[in-house]
Amino acid sequence: MDTIVLELPVLGVKVLEQSVEGCEAPRYSGVSWCDAVRRATFGEELLVTPGSIDICKWSPVVLGLKVPETTFEKSLEPRLEGPTAGVYVAPLWRFDRGTPDVLIVRGRQGQLRELASRLGPGSLTERFKGRIGWSALGVGQRGPSGRVMLSRASNRALAYMRRSRNFDRAVKVAFNNDKVNYVFERIAKNAVADMSVCRNSVVLPLIEDAGNISFFCTGGVSWGGNSPSHMTSGFPGRMLDAILAEVEFPGKS
Repeated sequence: MDTIVLELPVLGVKVLEQSVEGCEAPRYSGVSWCDAVRRATFGEELLVTPGSIDICKWSPVVLGLKVPETTFEKSLEPRLEGPTAGVYVAPLWRFDRGTPDVLIVRGRQGQLRELASRLGPGSLTERFKGRIGWSALGVGQRGPSGRVMLSRASNRALAYMRRSRNFDRAVKVAFNNDKVNYVFERIAKNAVADMSVCRNSVVLPLIEDAGNISFFCTGGVSWGGNSPSHMTSGFPGRMLDAILAEVEFPGKS
């Protein structure tokens, strides 16, 4: 059986709960976890710590880097309870923190579903099946659904608009406002993918000890620079050898 050839490298994630002592990776400073993952895609190893994300209000809470305080923040579930000292992310060829807690794998829908089928029964979480905000599993299995078409159409529009510097600036201003975030979350929840790279690809695989596949969310496309033709997924680190046996990707030795 041929290996699955991915266009993007597999990334490793390590959640440092107690301390970041001994982790010499450069400290991330920027807009979002999606952006940190984007930079790791191009070869960087980064340590995301409390306070290092200055725009996105979702990822610090769900990754346990910030204690939820507002109504909006308390609504973001599931999340790591924390406090999390730091989250380390790097492409596998640079990963130096032992076995990753989670593997982020991105690719085309057919590739990710094929990978999951090769990993066998029990490799994917069932708890959020059919809930597009959390997972692409069980969504649109009987043909394209309105929610799937909305996710794909909105992601294509975002990918087009992000070419403009004004769009990037407008997104940063908008999502730096707690009221805007709260309203957006209420509208997007259960309508399109939500927190695709932080919660769906890191937190869910970690707490469920099973893989998850998700459409990209607004941040995954606008801040993460991901292609709307791709999807994201996360798998617990215990599946590392099984996944490496099935895929080829840039940087794999």
